[in-house]
Amino acid sequence: MREDSTNTGRCVNRRSFLATTGVATTIGLAGCLGGDDDYIRYLGWGGNTQDSAAEIFEQWSEESGVEVRHESAGGDVEFISYLQQNEGEVDLFLPSSYGIHLARQEDLLADVDYGEVPNYEENMMEDWQDMPYIDGDAFFRDALTQGYSVNTEDVDQEMATWDDIKDDQFDESLALRDDAASRFTNAALSIGEDVNQIPDDDGLFDDVVAEIEEQHENAFSLWGAGAEAMQYLREENAMVSEAWGGRTRALQQDGYEHIEYVIPDEGAATITEDYAIPAASEKKETVYELLDFAYERDNLVDISDMLGYPVPVVDTPDVITDLPDYVSDPDDLAWVDWSVVDPVIDDWQETFDEIK
Repeated sequence: MREDSTNTGRCVNRRSFLATTGVATTIGLAGCLGGDDDYIRYLGWGGNTQDSAAEIFEQWSEESGVEVRHESAGGDVEFISYLQQNEGEVDLFLPSSYGIHLARQEDLLADVDYGEVPNYEENMMEDWQDMPYIDGDAFFRDALTQGYSVNTEDVDQEMATWDDIKDDQFDESLALRDDAASRFTNAALSIGEDVNQIPDDDGLFDDVVAEIEEQHENAFSLWGAGAEAMQYLREENAMVSEAWGGRTRALQQDGYEHIEYVIPDEGAATITEDYAIPAASEKKETVYELLDFAYERDNLVDISDMLGYPVPVVDTPDVITDLPDYVSDPDDLAWVDWSVVDPVIDDWQETFDEIK
């Protein structure tokens, strides 16, 4: 996923977005569009996510003789707009769970036959295949977590919970993500609650808002792009920052081994990456062949290593379990039910803006 996208937080008001902007300026096109049988068209996030998929897909193209033409967009809202405006011109795309929710609302997803992709069922851990939002129209691939990263040269105490970031020593040294959905999710976790229960419980809403306010007392900045969080840590503006594990891993690989990533004991918000086939595609059978190749175990391990985010393969190797985001059990993380949260997200955003 292109983590600098403002849409990765899933709280963009899609109605106002679609009413005021066109998606064309956010789409990068590669190759020509058309109906030939010797290629399929893939819509992804761009950046490292796109490059990693391209490396695996190219190997399949060499074996099959079918070209994969790559297109990229900045987020789920742009994905939906592009599919609506260019019916039949995408054969495979990579939405998050939020994007799947949006696409279902617009009847944009094809039903899939998991039996046509046997490597998916054979090589992906069963608990992750059965995520609640996976409902016969998507293939789970990986999940990013949003915990926090710590400068261990400046922080002596063990950091293990969301409550720890409220310590007085982090006054004006804490950076948090500028995103209502993830802030509500992580604040709910901090007080032992489920984000999906907030819409039907006014008292819980008030409790979560109070927790967000407490966490924000130490914050000197809210970041919108993952690169900002890493800059704050690299330049020692922040002792602690909400972050993604993959970003932190990249920082460690650049020589900042003292920056460590924490998934708090209570859990962390997640952003998924899932393969889905648009309903308007006429190349489903060919896409099945590509996906079956992509879900070969060695290819899953390779793409996980390239992405820096864990793909939950069976008999998980060290190269994946050593990744900062790795958890073995999906129940250790928080999963937003977008059918429940999406109707209230604009209200949450207004409250969050007031807190900021």
